[in-house]
Amino acid sequence: MLKRATAVALALLVPIAGGACASAQAPKVAAVHKKPKPKPKPKPVPSVTLNGAGASSIEPFFSPVFYAYHQAHRKVTVNYDPAGSSVGISDIQQGTVNFGDSEIPMQPKDLALAKGPVLQVPVDLGGIAISYNIPGVPTGLKLDGPTLALILDGTIENWDSPIIAAESGVNLPNMPIVVVHRADSAGPTWDVDDFLIQTAPSWVQIIGTKNPSKTWPITGYGLGEQLNSGVATYIAQTVGSIGYVEYGYALKAGFTNAAILNSSGAYVAPSAAGIGSAGSYAQNLSPSNFSIINEPGAATYPIANFSWTLLYQKQSNTATGEALQALFNYVVTTGQTTAASLGYAPLPANVVSISQATLKQLETSTGKPLPS
Repeated sequence: MLKRATAVALALLVPIAGGACASAQAPKVAAVHKKPKPKPKPKPVPSVTLNGAGASSIEPFFSPVFYAYHQAHRKVTVNYDPAGSSVGISDIQQGTVNFGDSEIPMQPKDLALAKGPVLQVPVDLGGIAISYNIPGVPTGLKLDGPTLALILDGTIENWDSPIIAAESGVNLPNMPIVVVHRADSAGPTWDVDDFLIQTAPSWVQIIGTKNPSKTWPITGYGLGEQLNSGVATYIAQTVGSIGYVEYGYALKAGFTNAAILNSSGAYVAPSAAGIGSAGSYAQNLSPSNFSIINEPGAATYPIANFSWTLLYQKQSNTATGEALQALFNYVVTTGQTTAASLGYAPLPANVVSISQATLKQLETSTGKPLPS
């Protein structure tokens, strides 16, 4: 009986032991590793060419800034034609460029001729130099508004005028004064006209209005030249000449510039610092409140201005709109680091904020915000 029980027990144990042995000898199954999902390929950046036209006054600033941007963004090419503010406005109205530029913002009558809402972005801060070519007089010419008006309207015809000598304290040669002004509709003309309207009663009497004009208001006296480049070339080539040009052009040409009496009673020659001081007073800058002519401050240069880039709010091509938005965000931030060396002043921080907020208003053709 004992032998049977033992046999039964052994018989019961055999399958268990066999199962254990089979389990120990079963081949190992390799772990299955899922392949990681491939990362989505970055969206290809399209090549974009941006064409602009407008103020010649901003060209010495735009040219190196656009070049630097292209070096960092090789697929974006920017072409700019400094044909004048009036061309920048008309080209935007006709939709023949991607952006325009004007020293004087588009006014309601200009905007009414556009093909849709136009955004106006302040992009640079410059000044208008009163430059002259008098041999032997490299510095020292000082002019207040009334004296400058008498020179530009032809009342003072010779450089040895006692009126000029009394103000400047400089002996000037017996030499005819040759006045050169802009022949085209121009922002610098508006700036000089506005300064003289504010400071020289005789100027107002002669032109018959207190409203500044982009067209030179004196007829029959002086020589007209196209664009800043034309005026600058004439001054450089003509002994006895005096005229007004964007300070960036005057700096590049090595012109001698008059120190102009400002509203705080100081004579200040154009410089990046003096222009920047004028810009600091632009606390409520807008296309309808843009003038910074004759601002206060002992160091302020009195004939300063902003330039405005013109963009259609609704962009028919999204890629182009994105490229414009990125370009001009660069212009009003990183691009400003080169301003002082080129004869401009960096935009004040509050103006940069205005510019960036305006650029955020760019839209697709259907009115949606551009993808950021």
